[in-house]
Amino acid sequence: MLNKRIIFFLGFCCWGFVLSAQDTSKKQRVEITSAFKPVLKNAVKINFNATPPAPETANPNLSYNIPLQNLLFSLQPVALKPMALQIDSAGVAHNSNYIKLGYGNFNTPLAEAGITIGDGKKTNFNLFAGHLSQKGDLRLQQWNQTAINAHLNTVAGQVEVYGKAGYEQKTFFLYGLDTAFNNSKDDSLKKPYQTFSVKAGFRNAYVNRFGLTYNPDVDIKVFSDSRASETNAILNLPVEIRAGNVVRAALAVNADLTSFKPTGGTSYTNNVFFVNPAVIFKTEKIRLRAGIRPTWDNGSLRVLPDVLLDIPTKDGKAVFIAGWTGHVRKNNYQYLVSQNPWINQPQSQFNTRITELFGGVKGSVASSFNYRLQAGFFEFLNQPLFVNYLKPRAVFNVVQEGKLQGLHAQAELGYVITDQLNLSAKLDIYSFTGQETEPEPWHFIPTQITAALRWQPIKKLMIKSDLFAWQGPVYRVNAAGDAATLPSVADLNAGIEFRATKMISVWTQFNNIFNNTYRRWNLYPQLGFQFVGGIRVTFDQKL
Repeated sequence: MLNKRIIFFLGFCCWGFVLSAQDTSKKQRVEITSAFKPVLKNAVKINFNATPPAPETANPNLSYNIPLQNLLFSLQPVALKPMALQIDSAGVAHNSNYIKLGYGNFNTPLAEAGITIGDGKKTNFNLFAGHLSQKGDLRLQQWNQTAINAHLNTVAGQVEVYGKAGYEQKTFFLYGLDTAFNNSKDDSLKKPYQTFSVKAGFRNAYVNRFGLTYNPDVDIKVFSDSRASETNAILNLPVEIRAGNVVRAALAVNADLTSFKPTGGTSYTNNVFFVNPAVIFKTEKIRLRAGIRPTWDNGSLRVLPDVLLDIPTKDGKAVFIAGWTGHVRKNNYQYLVSQNPWINQPQSQFNTRITELFGGVKGSVASSFNYRLQAGFFEFLNQPLFVNYLKPRAVFNVVQEGKLQGLHAQAELGYVITDQLNLSAKLDIYSFTGQETEPEPWHFIPTQITAALRWQPIKKLMIKSDLFAWQGPVYRVNAAGDAATLPSVADLNAGIEFRATKMISVWTQFNNIFNNTYRRWNLYPQLGFQFVGGIRVTFDQKL
C-alpha cells in the first residue's frame, strides 16, 4: 500500500514538471521529419520462356473439294472442217465490245462485231455477228459463212435463267475434180445450209442447303438445205444431290427428237431417249462414278455403262484413270453435214452406239506442265463412212458400217506460264482390229496430231500458232472395193496481234504456211497459202 502511494506521488510530480516546462507564448506547429511515400508490394509475375512449341510430326488430314482441271476426252475422232473455216485461231475477243475487219488473198473478206450489255453480275446480254468467205483458183472452189448469235443470262434470286438464239448460213459448191459437172450450171452445184437455233434453260445459281443442283434446258434447231428440212429438239433434265462431301447422287433424263423431210420423199423421225442414274463417290484416295445409261434408240433398248474411276497417288501429282462408258450418237442430217458438206441427202438415218473401255494416267509436274496418257478399246456400231466412187464422184454417199472395232491411244501435253505462254499438244492413234461391213474405214483418219501456241512476250503483243497434222485416210476407188490412201498432211498456221492504242489493234493471220493443197476428202483439194490482215477496234465502256 505504501509502495502504491509513493509511485502515485512521483508520477504527479513529473506531470507537473512537464506542464511547467511548456512555453505557451509561442505558436504551435507540427514538424514532419519524413514525407509519406506509398509503395505497392511487388506482384508475382509469370515468367514467359521464349521456347517455341514442339512441331507436330503427324500429317494433317485435310479434305479439299476442288474439281479436276484435266479434261476428259471421248475416245472418238475429232471432226475436221473441210476448209479453213476459222481464219482467226485466237477465238473470241477478250474485250466486251469490238469490231474486227480484215481482208486477204483468195478474195477473203472478214467482218466481226461483238457487243455486251449488262452489269456482269446479274444480267448479261451478248450479241455476236460475223462473216467470212473465200474463193480459190479452181472453178467454184468457194464458200461463205455468215452467223449472228444472241445470248442472255440473268439471275433472279437463287435461280439463273439463260437463253440464246442464232442464225447461221453456210454455202459450199461441188467443186470436186469431176468431169461429170463440167457443163453443169453453177447454181445446180450449190450446197446452201441454214440453221435457226433457240436454247433456253435455268439452273440454281447457288447450291442450296439440301445439296441440290439442277440445270434443265431445251435446245431446238431447224436445219435445211433449201430442198430438205430437219427439226431437232433436245430436252435435257439433269439433277444432282449431295449427301455430305463424299457421296453424290446424279440423275439425267434426255429426249433427242428429230424429224426429217427429204426432197421428194416421205418424212420420218429419229428419236433417242436415255435415263442416266449414277452415284459419285469421292474421297482423298478414290473418285468413282458408277452408273448405267438405259437408252432407247428408235424403240430399241440398250443398257450402256457409265463408270469412271480416278485413283490419285499419295502426293497428288498423278492420277490413275479408268473408264467404261457408252452412249448413242445421233447421225442426223445436220451432224453428217458438219463432217462432210458434200454429201447426198440421207434417205434414212441410223445412229452410232459407241462403247469405250480405257485406262491411263494424268497429272502435273512443277505446276506448269500437265499431261494425260490413255489407251483403250473402242467399238462403233453403225458407224457412218463416206464414199464417192459412184457417179457423179463429186458427191459423197453415206454408208453404214455395222461394226468397227480397234484400239485407241491418246496423249496430251500442256505447258502454261500464267498468261504469258500456253503450249498444248494432242496425239490420237487408232488401230482397227475388226470391221464387219465395209473392207476399209473409208475417210476415217487413223492418226492425228494437233498443237497450239499462245505467247504474249509483252503486254501489247500476242503471237499464236496452230498445227494440224494427220495420216492420210483410205478412200474407196471403185465398186469392186479397191482402196487407195490420201497423202499425209501438215498444216501450220500462225498469227500476230499488236495493240497500237487503247482502242485499236492490228492483226495478221497466215494459214497453210507450207502451201500444201492437201485433200481431206477425195477429189477436193484445199486452198494453199492464205494471208489475212486487218484491224480491231475495241470499246471497253459499259453500254
